[in-house]
Amino acid sequence: MVVLNNFREIFDASCKQTRISLPTLKDNYLKIVYGNCDNEQETSNGPELPLPFADSGVINARLCKWRRLTAEHPDYKPVYEVTLDIKGSNLIFRPGDTIGIIPQNIDTEVANIIDHLELAEVADCTYCLTINSDQKGAKIPLHVPVKSTLRYVLTHCVDIRGIVKKLFLLALANYTEDDHEKQVLEYLCSKEGSAVYNNYILNQKLCILDIFQIFKSCKPPVEVILQHLPRLLPRPYSIINSGLKNPNELKICFSVINIGNNRKGLVTGWLESIINENGLENMMKNITIVDKKENKLLGNIPIYLRKNINQFSFPEEISRSMILIGPGTGVAPYIGFLEERNDCNIKDKNIWLFFGCRHPNYDFIYKEELQNFIDGGALSKLSTAFSRYDNCDNKYVQDAILRDGDRVANVLKQGALVYVCGDVQGMAAQVKDCFVKCLIDFGNYTTEQAERFICDMQKEKRYLVDSWN
Repeated sequence: MVVLNNFREIFDASCKQTRISLPTLKDNYLKIVYGNCDNEQETSNGPELPLPFADSGVINARLCKWRRLTAEHPDYKPVYEVTLDIKGSNLIFRPGDTIGIIPQNIDTEVANIIDHLELAEVADCTYCLTINSDQKGAKIPLHVPVKSTLRYVLTHCVDIRGIVKKLFLLALANYTEDDHEKQVLEYLCSKEGSAVYNNYILNQKLCILDIFQIFKSCKPPVEVILQHLPRLLPRPYSIINSGLKNPNELKICFSVINIGNNRKGLVTGWLESIINENGLENMMKNITIVDKKENKLLGNIPIYLRKNINQFSFPEEISRSMILIGPGTGVAPYIGFLEERNDCNIKDKNIWLFFGCRHPNYDFIYKEELQNFIDGGALSKLSTAFSRYDNCDNKYVQDAILRDGDRVANVLKQGALVYVCGDVQGMAAQVKDCFVKCLIDFGNYTTEQAERFICDMQKEKRYLVDSWN
């Protein structure tokens, strides 16, 4: 029995449980047949599923330019800006809008599942999927085609990196031969093992790839996989440029991080691979990605414009005062805001940007552009914070806000718009608390009045947040 070391205590804990409470599991109700279909064309399961928040059709964009925004340093994650060629798409966008990038799973990860389940001989054969049970409510998941190939479905339709839920674990336990491994899987999805599930599955973001690596004897029928894996969804990215000067180019910015278990983000890792595979050098300059043999732009990226549901966009009243909060890549959409102000020659209002990163010499992205916006008058004031730089009093944007609390309170009271963009883990809530404190300390507000002031701003769409996890 091969088990990762950090699962040893789970085995020990499960062995101590004489009785556990398991959730109710529906029987496997899918049936798959290979090679007996009328034709080999892929058939969806009902109407085509809509793309989340779609405001356009799918556009096959080309990755035409890129640049690295951070220094090459082992302690700092790479951040890239890529330019997508959307010529001929008639896509109309504004700064603050987002696109969805339609991903596909990595070939090697798909192959790992196929190999583990010993499906290599049928992976590329056309299958037909039906219901093999009279079980009430049984149906084929809408995102799984009733007629396709397993390789296509595992690549394009299901999220093989989705965190395994308890019912999925219980279904997998029923097809695990090793008694000890089966005991652990059952314990993980039991009431008694809830804390362990949270610590080792939920917090570690373990997916079916990890389960198959840890529990070698777990080899369910592929129907179980198709029944439980969620839909592979598009990933949203903020547009960081104005389309006024060049509507045929769209730019996004992203960081590449290890999300755990030696994996990079599905889309960001893919985009980085497009950059790396084309043998590009000089990472600090704009470089056009071209196939030297055919002189064609490389990197076919399926994208679509998303509806701006939360109205996090450049205001129609472009001369209005704004406070912009954007640590890290959260600054990206504001580059488009300022670019549009600059193109419209708007210089007479107060635009105050709070930016934070770790070190001014390594990951201060868009430093040159922001200075140019200040010099040109599009940006009135830039307040910075550097969490890993000893000579900086402001470690985080929250510190910078409180340091200028009297001026912040005054700008808020004068009716400025507030935009907050960045990682949702704590930052957005802490920034809101800072604004409340500024109003209390310098605006002569009570706590209740200050909180109501910010709440009213949110209701009136004068305080907008674009955050991600």
